Amino acid sequence: MKQPYFNRIIFGIIGLLILFALYLQYAIVENTEKLKKDEIQKSENYVQKIAQYLQAKTNNHIESALTSSPKLRGQLNDVLQAFLNEKYQYIFVLKKDSKGHYRFLLDGSKEDAVEYKTIFFPQSSVFDRVYETQKTGIAKQQEGTQKIWLSLLYPIVEDEQTQALLVVDLSEEYADYLNSFNSPLKMLVGLMEVFLIVSMMLLGLMAYRYYKFRQSILNDMLTGAHTKLYLEEFFNRNRLDEYNAILIDIDEFKEINEKYGYDAGDAIIKEFVRAVLAELSLKAKLIRTGGTEFFIVVPKNEIEIGIVTQKLFEILKEKKYLTGNNIVSLSISMSAMVIPKGASSLLSIQRILDEKLLEVKSGGKNNFIVLDLQSIDDLRYRDINYIKEALEEKRVCCLYQPIVCTQTKQIIKYEALVRLIDKEDDKKLITPHHFLKVIKGTTQYIKMSKLVLEEVFSTLHTFSDIQVSINLDLDDLYSSDMMKLITKHLHKNREVANRLTFEILEYHEIQDYDKVALIFQQLKTYGSKIAIDDFGSGYANYYYLIHLDIDIIKIDGNLISQLHTSFRRTKIVLQSIQKLAKDFEYKLVAEFVCDEMIYEQIKELEIEYAQGYYLGEPKPIEAYEKFIKV
Repeated sequence: MKQPYFNRIIFGIIGLLILFALYLQYAIVENTEKLKKDEIQKSENYVQKIAQYLQAKTNNHIESALTSSPKLRGQLNDVLQAFLNEKYQYIFVLKKDSKGHYRFLLDGSKEDAVEYKTIFFPQSSVFDRVYETQKTGIAKQQEGTQKIWLSLLYPIVEDEQTQALLVVDLSEEYADYLNSFNSPLKMLVGLMEVFLIVSMMLLGLMAYRYYKFRQSILNDMLTGAHTKLYLEEFFNRNRLDEYNAILIDIDEFKEINEKYGYDAGDAIIKEFVRAVLAELSLKAKLIRTGGTEFFIVVPKNEIEIGIVTQKLFEILKEKKYLTGNNIVSLSISMSAMVIPKGASSLLSIQRILDEKLLEVKSGGKNNFIVLDLQSIDDLRYRDINYIKEALEEKRVCCLYQPIVCTQTKQIIKYEALVRLIDKEDDKKLITPHHFLKVIKGTTQYIKMSKLVLEEVFSTLHTFSDIQVSINLDLDDLYSSDMMKLITKHLHKNREVANRLTFEILEYHEIQDYDKVALIFQQLKTYGSKIAIDDFGSGYANYYYLIHLDIDIIKIDGNLISQLHTSFRRTKIVLQSIQKLAKDFEYKLVAEFVCDEMIYEQIKELEIEYAQGYYLGEPKPIEAYEKFIKV
């Protein structure tokens, strides 16, 4: 963390503490004033009731009643006197004469009560204002007025004319009593001020130590690149979608350490970082996320990420490193992506880049790939929490793509294809390429498989004359949890299991054919069939036909599509596969039949079955209901 930023934090904390102390002082004053206002409000209600009592006793003719009855005056003076206490110092009634002078009508004083009609000289203009406006008022007494805090003035109105003022003087002693409520708080504020001074001194010491510690954890000690903690904090302060990202890994660096020594390896790493930084702008950030793995964020308003990535790759690939008398070159694998607008999960971005980096390494390393996600949905659909929520809410369905007889175009089977349902739009379906790799090997994958099996078997029970195939790969077969799930559903639905086909996908070569053969036998216990998917590509080869008990071969769609570009050679290959399948008595399915030309060629080659968008798109099973007997 840079020094100016660190200083701002320290001064900010000190400023907040000072503001807090001032706030406490302000709160004490405000609290006292609120308490006084509440008491004044209560007193106003109290005065109103006294005035109503006086009006009732004088039949709303207060002056004439008091003038004609000295006895009544005495009684009412006694009543007013009874209201006096520590809170109310004086209570009296005034009348304005024809000359504008105020005169006493009643006086509830306990000692030295003023005589009837004695003149009164108010020290505040509030008296006249209340008399004229007929609205209650408060007259604050001048400093030095003995024993009085303030006077409440209440107009006694008869026939819309002010006939008198009821005046209640609140005692200064009562005001002091209210002020004393917050004396403990005043003492507390004093103690806090002492505490703040001590705290500031300690804070200064701690801040300095913290600064030194932060320097060590935000910057990599070897290379000077930033650390993962810096990256997290950087995106706490900045929007993720204002940047693009690059992930770099040095391939097989362990061999360099072993061959030239760790000191030489460290020197190469440091020079590598300098080379990367030399190509980046000042606003770009380089983070060391692992031993030889580096994460780069580049502002979007700079050069296009694809250009940055390609240029950086070319420079790093060609760069030579001198260690002793040896010149060393590095193999570099890189993945980069345009972060879509609205993205906020750094973890999701890193996970996607990890996946793409693995693709580069699986493809031979020393290369790069740039991914351009088109929308925030593309990113959201790859988020593990989003997928987990979808599975918990059972927002999973299957679409069914027909497999047809090439001679009649009659549907003979459907392939079930899993989809997630978008949370905001249930008509929007999410294809597996978004989420399958994310959950592969996790409990969420098992949960998804369970939901798929439940739907497929429900479909088989509902429609008695259809067959359905589902996809599995070798990892599924090797997973004990997955096999338990499958065998459980096969046993539970054994009366329809003979109409289910397992299409086996393979992303790596079979190492133990005996084990796979045993698993196939287990899957076929209740009459289910086995299909080898993508035959003719990758690891799906002729060796399977010798060692495995299969029923169906599905020719790889990429091979079928070659009929457009390499017709003669592709036709020869397909003829050989067709003859082989016929000799082995395997059913043969051509995938990716996308137009009439390919369909006619498949038909001419006597490949029995075909599948592709030309023959039918993946749809809900209900869309094909007219072809199905229920």
